[in-house]
Amino acid sequence: MDDTRTSLLSRIKNPEDALSWEEFDRVYRPMLLKYAVVRGLTPEESEDVAQQCMTAIATGIQSFRRQVSFRGWLRGMIEHKVSDQLRKHGREVRARTVDFAREQQREEEPGLSWEREWNRTHLLYCLSRIRHEVAPMTFRAFEMYVLEERSVREIGESLGMTANQIYVAKSRVLAKLKQQWAELTDGLA
Repeated sequence: MDDTRTSLLSRIKNPEDALSWEEFDRVYRPMLLKYAVVRGLTPEESEDVAQQCMTAIATGIQSFRRQVSFRGWLRGMIEHKVSDQLRKHGREVRARTVDFAREQQREEEPGLSWEREWNRTHLLYCLSRIRHEVAPMTFRAFEMYVLEERSVREIGESLGMTANQIYVAKSRVLAKLKQQWAELTDGLA
């Protein structure tokens, strides 16, 4: 991501901006693939659906307006493409749909699976970028403390850091995470 506050969504509106399209694909294709598989498609069908979505985004992004969130627009798109694929394979679909129905029953509210995957995708992408912006020891301390929920004492013994150093590492990475998150999701929610 560049230093400007221009969102990824704004940057992909320029069809000549290949780097932004590569970044967009790196962020969203895995999320679309995973969601399609959760909905009951095979990996091959999921790949087709993800490609159809990317093509639809490329052709529709110029006319995309903020009346609806990008998140909602993308979810509607993938739902439509998945439904088309499921209808195309009628009998196979019913068995997979039953599994998905069971999965949905476990969810507290409809769409929770999409929201969880949306947030997870953005978080992992931001963390992968931050990993290269801070010292390895700083990132490892953050990982152990926040992501692995280890105690300060255990981290200190393992990494040879004081409690204060661990708290500073956490604070630095969280500040960068907030900045990365804002830049990545600006205009997407």
